[in-house]
Amino acid sequence: MTTRSGVRLRMRGRHTGPFVRYRDGALDQAIPPTGHDIDFEQIHVLGLRDGKVVSHEAVRDDITMLGQLGVFPPAPPTALRMIAWRMTGRAARAATRVTAEAAEAAALLRDKPAESR
Repeated sequence: MTTRSGVRLRMRGRHTGPFVRYRDGALDQAIPPTGHDIDFEQIHVLGLRDGKVVSHEAVRDDITMLGQLGVFPPAPPTALRMIAWRMTGRAARAATRVTAEAAEAAALLRDKPAESR
């Protein structure tokens, strides 16, 4: 039997590293650090079976976050930096680095005993 559990969270912080977005497994966009503060909310619904997450749905306010970063609607300086990042290959390098860091963090969590997480 699958049970559902919800999580409502508020994300606050400063954009100090690349924000990378993928679409269909390929790099779609890499936003260079803007130094802007962000403050927005998300809701996640998890399907749980035998103590494991078997499904995930999210309601995120990405428009608010992107607006706070100056990406939507695009502020000219941010748009120019994003274009330069893509043209010089920095976006692809940032995506590779972010992906590797995420995989490393996931491996560390996977290797930890459940009771110490």
